[in-house]
Amino acid sequence: MLASVRHFAQNQKIDRFDLLALAGAILYGIQSIIYARTQLSVLDEGAYLLKGWWFATGQYTPYQDFGPFTNHMPLAFLIPGWVQAAFGPSLLVARAFAVVIGLLFITGLWLLARRFGSSFWAAAAVWVVALNAALIKIYSVGVTQGLIIAMLIWLLYLVLGEDRHPWQLYFGMALAALMALTRLNMTAVLFLLPLYLWWQHGRALALRASALGFGILAIGHALFWPGILQMWANYTPEGLTPFLDSWRVPNEALASWTSGRELRGRILSALETLRFHFVPLLMALFAAVFWPARSDWEDAARRRAAVFVGALLLVLLGMHALASLALEYCVYCFPLYTAFYSALGPIFLILAWPALTEQLPPVRAWITRLSIPPLVIAALLGAYFSGVISLLSARMVRSMLNLELPRLQGFSIQEGRIPLWGLLENRFGFTFAQSFTAVEQFATVLMLILAALLLSLIIFRLARKLSWPKREASPLKRVFLLLILVGLVFSPSPILGGGFETYDCDANIIQAYERLADELSAYVQPGDLVFWRGGRSAVPLLYLPEAHTYPAQLNGDYTYRLAGEAEELARAGLW
Repeated sequence: MLASVRHFAQNQKIDRFDLLALAGAILYGIQSIIYARTQLSVLDEGAYLLKGWWFATGQYTPYQDFGPFTNHMPLAFLIPGWVQAAFGPSLLVARAFAVVIGLLFITGLWLLARRFGSSFWAAAAVWVVALNAALIKIYSVGVTQGLIIAMLIWLLYLVLGEDRHPWQLYFGMALAALMALTRLNMTAVLFLLPLYLWWQHGRALALRASALGFGILAIGHALFWPGILQMWANYTPEGLTPFLDSWRVPNEALASWTSGRELRGRILSALETLRFHFVPLLMALFAAVFWPARSDWEDAARRRAAVFVGALLLVLLGMHALASLALEYCVYCFPLYTAFYSALGPIFLILAWPALTEQLPPVRAWITRLSIPPLVIAALLGAYFSGVISLLSARMVRSMLNLELPRLQGFSIQEGRIPLWGLLENRFGFTFAQSFTAVEQFATVLMLILAALLLSLIIFRLARKLSWPKREASPLKRVFLLLILVGLVFSPSPILGGGFETYDCDANIIQAYERLADELSAYVQPGDLVFWRGGRSAVPLLYLPEAHTYPAQLNGDYTYRLAGEAEELARAGLW
C-alpha cells in the first residue's frame, strides 16, 4: 500500500484538488481523534477488545467450550487482540488503532477515486466522508466497521481495472478472505470477486487468485475447527443445514433480550440509514438512474468494474436490509451495518460518470422526478423522529391546543366554540398529554413535508437555469448534483450525519476509564474473581488483566437466558 502511494507521487502531478483532498483528510483525522476521545464505549467494543486480549494472550481460544461467547469470525477479535498484545491492553490503544485504520481508508479512497476519476472526484470522495460525523464516529471506535471498509477499499484499488499485476489480484483476493474471517456478513465479497476477476482478467488468473482466497478461508476454518461451525449455524436456515444443529443455541434457551419488532422501529432504522449515509447512497442512486446502455461505454474494463461495484453494493445493502428490517437479528443496527460498505456509492458514480446517459425515457424521467421529494422528506422525518431536531416549542403546541374552533355536528356548524384539545377529547378520547403529542407530531411532520417540497421545487428550478457542470447536461442530472451538494452542506448538521449523537460525551472517555481503573485496582487484586454486570462495555476489565471473570457475562443481557440447562448454556458461552 505504501508502494502504491509512493508510485502515485512519482507519476502524478499534484494540483489544487489534491490539496483540497489533503485538507479533507486532515479534517477527517482531527475529527477522528476528537471522537476517539469522546465517544462512550459500547458493548460490542468492550467485547471485541477484552475477548481479543484473552485470545491473543492464550487465556481462551475462539469458540472453545465454556469460553466467551464468540459471536463473530475470529479475526474480529484477534486483530484488536494482537494490537493490544503489542502495545498493551487499553482503550487508548484500541482507539488509536481505529484512527490509523481510518486514515488508511481515506488514503485508499483517494487513490481509487483519482485513478478512475480525476483529482476533483478524488477530493469529492474524501470530503463525502470528512463532512459526515456519523461515519467518522463509527470508524473511530474499536468496532469492525473501520477495519472492514479499509480492507474493502484497498481490495478494490488492487483488483479493479485492466492494468493489474497478478500479485495485486492475489493480494486483493487474500484481503477478501481476511474480510470473511473478520465478519461473516462480508463473505459475499469473497464469492462475487472471482466472477469479476474471471470476467476482467480471464479464467486462469481468476482460478489461481480464487484458490488463494478460498485456501486462506479454509486455513482459517481449520485453525478453529470445529467450533467455527457455530458461526455458519447462526446465519443459515435450520431447514437447509440440519447437519449444523448441534452447533446452534438450544431452542429451549429463552433469550431475555430480543430486537425491536414494532414497525415504527424498523421504519426509523431505515430513515436513520438514509440520513447517515445520504450522500453516498444518493451518489449510487444517481449512477443507477442514469445507467448507460452498453454501447455508450468507451472503456469495457471500466464498465466491468462499475458493474461489479454496483452489484456488490446492491447485494450488501440488500443482505443487511433483510437482516435488520425484515428479520429480528438487530433492527437498529442497519445504519451501523451500512458503514461497512457505503463508501462504494462514490466509487460507483465515479466509474459510471463518463458514460452516463444524458436523457432518460419519459416514464423513467417522471418516476425519478417524483422520487426526489420523498427522499428529502424521509431524511427530514428521520431527523425529527430520532429527536435531534424540533421545530415547535411547548408554548407553541399549547397555543395550538387552546385554539378555539367552531363546534360541528355532522356537516353543520353549531353555536359556540371549542378548543382543539376538547375536540380531540370528544372525538377520540385523547387526554391532554396525548393531544399534545398528536398535535406536536402532526404539525411538525406537516411543516417538514412542506419544507422538503419547497426545497425540492427550488432545486428543480435551479437545475433548469444553471448550465453547470456543462451545457449539455440534462436538468435532471443537475437536480442530482444539486441534491448531492445540499447533502454535503447539511452532512455536519443534526439533519444528516451530525445527528448521530447516541454515544456522545463531553468528557475524555479514555482518561475516565483510566481513572476508573485506578479506583478498581484498590478493590480488585490479581487472581480475584470479578462478577461483571456492566450494562454497556467491559472495557474496565481491560485494566484488570490479572483478574478473572465469568466469560459469558461480557455480552450482558444479549447472552443471558431465561431458561435452559445451565451447563449446556455455559458450554455455548451463555449464562
